[in-house]
Amino acid sequence: MALINKFLKKTISDQDDEVPLNILVCFSKPETGKALCKIANYFVQSKLKNEQIASMHLLEKEEFDKIENIETYKATLYEEVMKECRKGNAMIRTFVKSSDDFVAEILSTSDELDSNLLLIGIGKTVFTPQLWGAYQKFQADKGALQEPETTLENISNKGVSSLLERNDKTTGIFIDHDLNTIDEIFIPILDKTDIHIFDYIKRLAEKTTAQITIWDAIGIIESIPELKKMFQTLQKNSDNSVSLWDNSKKIEYDFIKQQDLVIVGFDGWVKLISSAITWSHSLPSTLIIRKKIQN
Repeated sequence: MALINKFLKKTISDQDDEVPLNILVCFSKPETGKALCKIANYFVQSKLKNEQIASMHLLEKEEFDKIENIETYKATLYEEVMKECRKGNAMIRTFVKSSDDFVAEILSTSDELDSNLLLIGIGKTVFTPQLWGAYQKFQADKGALQEPETTLENISNKGVSSLLERNDKTTGIFIDHDLNTIDEIFIPILDKTDIHIFDYIKRLAEKTTAQITIWDAIGIIESIPELKKMFQTLQKNSDNSVSLWDNSKKIEYDFIKQQDLVIVGFDGWVKLISSAITWSHSLPSTLIIRKKIQN
């Protein structure tokens, strides 16, 4: 309840008191970077000043050395991204870097830019629910469980687990399933810690024309009057583009297929992929947000 009260106090306060977002977007595949930069731009509030987006394209040294003209490559890479980002008021910075240690480079750049939201774009084969479930099981019982190296190498060697362990800032892991348009957004709330997702729902409702469907699986909105009132205000201000899923109805696979993007808290995602829900391992492009670790 302390977590919820803290969130409500922050959310209901004047927007002028909100901390501006300083987002660092990191990716290795250009298409994933374009999609994630579009999401980052939707998170930036037009009413807040001094919000920033820095976009960093990471390459293996061998790939980097093959580029004949890095400035031409950078201009071509970011042309579409910049068109999208210039629709907002945020300051945009772009980087192309080579590194032998992506995690160290990301953490170093994040500290250098003093970012408070780190968004990492990865391929759909790197961080699948199946792989993460195997990884968690492996971590829980290292002594007795012998997982084939090939099963876990995508998570461990690509640095996803290392990044989550070493980074204490709010972090979004974006699993790209060829995201092009963002017309339908699905946001499941499966754990009380997922309440921080409402910060991003508010921002999305202001910046996008997408239909946002919230599945409050634990009934947290209805059970807390202040949160219910805040949600109703959010609906009103968004011209009802934000709706609440009717829990008396079953969520079908066909509905999930219609969604362009799923946004979920980290604890809620772990619960989702550990459940018996048939569509949980067939999600579209998904952004998993782990809130900043409090010291």
